[in-house]
Amino acid sequence: MNKHNTEVIETTLLRGQVKLLQPKIGFHASIDSVFLAAAVPVKDKYKVLDIGCGVGSVGLCVLARNKNISLTGIDIQPELIDLAHQNAGLNDVEDQARFFHGDIKTEKHTEDNSFNVVVMNPPYLEDGTHTPSPEKIKATSHGEGVSGASLADWIKYAHRKLKQGGHLTLIHRADRLDDVIVELEKKRWFGSVVVYPLWSHAGEDAKRVIIQARKERYAPIVLKSGMVIHREDGKYTQEADAILSDATAIIL
Repeated sequence: MNKHNTEVIETTLLRGQVKLLQPKIGFHASIDSVFLAAAVPVKDKYKVLDIGCGVGSVGLCVLARNKNISLTGIDIQPELIDLAHQNAGLNDVEDQARFFHGDIKTEKHTEDNSFNVVVMNPPYLEDGTHTPSPEKIKATSHGEGVSGASLADWIKYAHRKLKQGGHLTLIHRADRLDDVIVELEKKRWFGSVVVYPLWSHAGEDAKRVIIQARKERYAPIVLKSGMVIHREDGKYTQEADAILSDATAIIL
């Protein structure tokens, strides 16, 4: 238990390189978190902002690739921020990572136009298109309406926090790719969009896409060949295993 009386379990990502305390019941970090982290462009001294950071899974996986960055995470659920702080300690990155409770529609703690990279795994389900989970943490993580912030709100916040030319990297459902691109380009806030599909198995439709865009940089959209995650026998492909086990980067 922790101070919010949330029952927790300890799990790992990246073959034990990242240790995570997570709520026993509710949304759990998954391979989506690892693939998203792998696509984040990082260099020494970069300032990285993880929006909707949860227990810190994505940011901590980014730190596993480069310890010489500064990570900030924000989430609307205080019980998850509590765990994110503990996870920073578990992974010996307290000096590089800070997490805070806040609402992206009202938050004033972080400096605008100051981050090199913003990363986010926003709620996948549009308000009014699903029945929210009765479990609060899961419902907030999965649904825009429950979290109180729309996809447009997330992208607006990312634009405000990024430096000119900075990178936004996010993962979303493939069937909402059009929604994401429309929001990115609506006010010419973002351009130079790169789309990287993830296929569970060869021959299937993609269920997830990683999308990267740059603040006020404009080039034609690029559709990458993407990655197949599972072989026919259900095991990970060589490319997927390198990311999930060894923190190999996805170059977009």
